[in-house]
Amino acid sequence: MPDYQQSQTSQSSSSSSSTQRSGGNSGSGTGNQANLEQVVVYLAQNNTNHEKDEIPETLAALKKADELGLGKKSLLPISDTFGNGQDTYGYAMGDEKASAITWWHDDESLKSGQARLNGQVLNIGAGEYADGDNAEFLAKMQGDWKTLLSHVGLTDEKCDEVVAALLTDPEGKAKLTESGGRASNEIIQLISVLNRAENGEFEISSLVISGHHYTGSDEIFGELADHSYDTASRVGDTLSMHDIEALKDVFPKAYGQVDAFMFSACNTHSIGMKGEDGSAMSTPEWVSGVFPEAERSSHWKGIAPGSDTAAFWSGEFVLDQAKEENGQSGAFNDAMWRATQKGQNHRFEKGADGKLTDVNTARNGSSYVYNDYKGMRNSAGEAYTKRPDLMKYLKK
Repeated sequence: MPDYQQSQTSQSSSSSSSTQRSGGNSGSGTGNQANLEQVVVYLAQNNTNHEKDEIPETLAALKKADELGLGKKSLLPISDTFGNGQDTYGYAMGDEKASAITWWHDDESLKSGQARLNGQVLNIGAGEYADGDNAEFLAKMQGDWKTLLSHVGLTDEKCDEVVAALLTDPEGKAKLTESGGRASNEIIQLISVLNRAENGEFEISSLVISGHHYTGSDEIFGELADHSYDTASRVGDTLSMHDIEALKDVFPKAYGQVDAFMFSACNTHSIGMKGEDGSAMSTPEWVSGVFPEAERSSHWKGIAPGSDTAAFWSGEFVLDQAKEENGQSGAFNDAMWRATQKGQNHRFEKGADGKLTDVNTARNGSSYVYNDYKGMRNSAGEAYTKRPDLMKYLKK
C-alpha cells in the first residue's frame, strides 16, 4: 500500500479452520473443502504500479512456499487497469465474460461508473445523480446491477441478495452503494470471485486489501495517477468497508473460508466501523466479525511504506501464513519487516479466547530475503506478466 499514507497441508495445522484443508492445488470444485484449490485474493485499490511490486512479490512468496513444500496456492488479483495497460477482469470473471464488458475507462462515450454489455449501457456506479435523490436512476441502477451480476455468473437469487445488500436501504428503498462509483468495477470483480468460491470452485485462503486510507475513514481509496488520489465524494475510487461487510451474508461460505486478512494501507488501525450498539470497533474486532474463521490479520498504525517496499510485507505475510498452516507455529511471531519511520505494522493471531490478539512481532532478519529492494521477486521492475515463473501461480 502506497505511501499516503506441505508436503501438502499438515493435519496438525495451527489454524483450526485449516485443519482439514489441503495446501495443494487440486482444484476439484466438488465442494469437498479438503481438496479445494487455495487462493489468495489481492484487491489493489491503488492500481498505478502494483503489477511491478505488490502483485509479483506476493506471487514470488507463494512460489517460495511451494518450493519449501508448504503447498501450492494461487493468487487472484483484483484492480483497476494497471499502469502497463494490463487488467484483472479475466482473472476475476473469466476471459469470455470479461471480454463482453466495456468499462468507462476504456470508452470515452461512457460516463464514469458506466459499463456496456451486449450494446446496453449499464449504470453500475454513481454518476450524474451522485446525490442519490433520483428515484428513477436508482431503480434503473438496481436493474443494471442485476443484468451485470447475472452475466458474471450469479443466480437470480444471488443477484437479488446482492442488490438488497448494497443498493437497498433498511426501509426497502433503492440507494447508491456506499462505495464510490469508480470502485464499482472492483466490487463487481470481487463479487464474481466470491460467487465462484461460494459455489466450490476454489477456497479463499486469504484476502488482502491494498490502497490509501485516512485515519477513521471507512474507505480504502485509489489513485487517478501517481499520488493523485481519487476520493471524490460518491463518484471516486473509494471502496467502503460497509459494502465489504454487507456482502458477508450474501456469500457466507466464501467469507468463512478466509483464514487470514491483511490491510496493506495506512492508518488501518482505525477504519471507522461501529458495532450494532454504535460503539467504535477496533480493526481486529471488525475482521473477526466479518471473517469469522480468520486466524490471522495485519494492519498499519501510522503511515505505511510506498508500494515497492510494502510489497515485502505482503510477501512475508502470505509466506508466514503458509508456514503456520504447516505446523511452524512460531512463524507469525517474527518478521524481517516490522515498521517504517512513520508507521508500525501489527500482526494479530487468534488466541484461545477466540479473539485476534497482537502478537508483538519480533524482528528476525533471516525470516525473509532482503535483496537490495528486489525481495523474492528479484526483478528489475518487470511486471508480473513478464515473469513466466510467477505467472503459473496466478488463478484464472
